Amino acid sequence: MKTAVQHVDVMEERINHYFKPHIRARYQIQIVNDKFDHSFNFFFLYKMGNENTRSIPIRVIKDYDWVYFEKIVRELHRRVNFTLRFTGFTGEIWQSNGKMIPRYM
Repeated sequence: MKTAVQHVDVMEERINHYFKPHIRARYQIQIVNDKFDHSFNFFFLYKMGNENTRSIPIRVIKDYDWVYFEKIVRELHRRVNFTLRFTGFTGEIWQSNGKMIPRYM
């Protein structure tokens, strides 16, 4: 099993490949809780001006372990300066502090 840092290294590399600074662009990382496949999916979202939002898959974490997932999210949040958008986490809590997982972070 890869460490959280190794997963984030791969994600950061893929994000940097698609990231092109633009004054009218909006960038986000979407994290999806796939309850059917028991995995966590990470997407890089970007929107340029009036164009439609584009979604690029950057990583799938097959290990459905919430403590491990939290380590990955914390490391990703520390290293990238984009909004993290959580989808499919309604009613779920962080294992470290018992707080609800927010919609945006």
